[in-house]
Amino acid sequence: MAAGTWKVFTKAKRLMGTGGTAMASGGITLGAGIFKMTLHKKSASANLLKGTNAGLSTYASIGSPVGNYGNYTAGGLAIGPATGKWTVDGTSSAKMKFSYTTLGLTFKACASTLGSIKYALIRTSTGAGAGKVVCWCTLSTTGFNLTAGNTLIITPNASGVFSLK
Repeated sequence: MAAGTWKVFTKAKRLMGTGGTAMASGGITLGAGIFKMTLHKKSASANLLKGTNAGLSTYASIGSPVGNYGNYTAGGLAIGPATGKWTVDGTSSAKMKFSYTTLGLTFKACASTLGSIKYALIRTSTGAGAGKVVCWCTLSTTGFNLTAGNTLIITPNASGVFSLK
């Protein structure tokens, strides 16, 4: 399944563009903190669009996360390496990209179904339900179920999640 492009939240852009140091309470900076990927149900649509176009900024303001099943726990899976990171994109130091492990993240439905999945979101993490949202993508045009025994692997593009110039 091909996912859509990653969309950066408005407030995350503002913090990056103005050199804001705190992407989340506790002083976590974009590129030096713990980042997690969360799965969200199709009912998160309105809040994701609000955050992209207007300015929702906290993980708690998005809502509609997938429940605790399989290897997925509330608040998502940590992305690797241990943190998302900024690196120079190409030969110009003026262009930076945000990336995580090229192996991707594997979400597994063990004894229960992960239901109504439509979106993936990357956020900073200061706790299970706390942190700032960074970006999101659509995984499917409609919600889908990941049934017991199956896996969903979200692999980033080789050129990174997104670039800033």
